[in-house]
Amino acid sequence: MLGERRGGERDVMVSRKQLEPALGRHGFSYVEEPGFHSFHRVHRDGDDQYVRLFTWSNRAHADKAGIPRAYLVVVLREGCFRLPLVQWPSAGQARVPLGEVIDELERLFLGPLELDAASRSRIFAGLEDRYVL
Repeated sequence: MLGERRGGERDVMVSRKQLEPALGRHGFSYVEEPGFHSFHRVHRDGDDQYVRLFTWSNRAHADKAGIPRAYLVVVLREGCFRLPLVQWPSAGQARVPLGEVIDELERLFLGPLELDAASRSRIFAGLEDRYVL
């Protein structure tokens, strides 16, 4: 659940339980890997695919760097990306509803993983700056 922790500091967290249904719809299964919500599948071309995710949040650093104060880090073979969990760019950076985050995860990252390697690499290379780490 999106929530607060650390004495009222507003951190946005996404749990494995929240991610599993979306990854499961794309044929991924959870694999134990410390520090990540990690998922694996074998693509129809025989390629092992991993999706590793973790939540990053740091308001003070984000304010100084001009980046979202919270995002889901998406680690793929094709690169490392961020999926903002807050409205960004915006001054208030209000939370994005979890359903919208999951929809965006599926549309931008999980859907393209269905394609052949060259096509998905081209798509990930062309993502907007808001998603690039």
